[in-house]
Amino acid sequence: MIGNGRVIDDDLFGIARRLKSIDDGYYILLNYKTGKFEVHNGKCAPRTLCLVLPFETLDERTVRKVNMTRAERVEELLREAERDNEKLERRAKTAALDRILSSVGG
Repeated sequence: MIGNGRVIDDDLFGIARRLKSIDDGYYILLNYKTGKFEVHNGKCAPRTLCLVLPFETLDERTVRKVNMTRAERVEELLREAERDNEKLERRAKTAALDRILSSVGG
């Protein structure tokens, strides 16, 4: 047990073990206060939070999420976020223009 949670060393689908194969510093903590699973990396500093999992169970989605959010992918993730933000901005501008045109014409 660590602070307000419990370290998950083993689980039904071997997710904790699979995360260790990605990076041996990874460990999973079940946070008692939030009820959420957290992925930490003990290599950098004790109890370094990497991400809070949005899933209620540990399964393949956990492994995919950890691989997707690894620091090695930061540049790709930033490009994706910028692309998504540009799309949202274009949609907002189009919607605003449509509202203006419909109020002027109607």
